[in-house]
Amino acid sequence: MQENSYDYNFCINLALDNAKKRINLLNNSDKKCLLEEYKEWINDGLNKHTVLLLRDDPII
Repeated sequence: MQENSYDYNFCINLALDNAKKRINLLNNSDKKCLLEEYKEWINDGLNKHTVLLLRDDPII
């Protein structure tokens, strides 16, 4: 994992940037609900086996 850490960091940052952009497109109540959902996921604990998939054709 050490030799690919740049790739992992790049992918994580890209996923976070995309998530932020998608969240900003939502109206305030939907935005608040989604942020609360993310907080629950993070509080439940993330590990190296957690996978986040973002679709090119968003459902939201």
